[in-house]
Amino acid sequence: MEPLSTTEASALRRVLESQPTTLAKIAFAWRMTAGAAFDRATRIAWTGDGTLYVHPEGEAWRREVGAARGALLRRLQDLLGADVIARISISDTE
Repeated sequence: MEPLSTTEASALRRVLESQPTTLAKIAFAWRMTAGAAFDRATRIAWTGDGTLYVHPEGEAWRREVGAARGALLRRLQDLLGADVIARISISDTE
């Protein structure tokens, strides 16, 4: 018997695999992996070369995203594949 969280992630991964890779798909995966607070405090951009650019609102959020970068990358890769998101680049705040 699998834990519900494992089954849920597996089902979501299968659904996402069948969709074209667009910014909307990447943004959905970001919301699912980063959570509501990170999603509200950041803007994202994605390039076909596998880089996800994260633009946080302020220095405090930049530090938070930086601290979570490794875990966020692993979760995104679990959902989308390592070929879709190879790295996360966090912008400096203005």
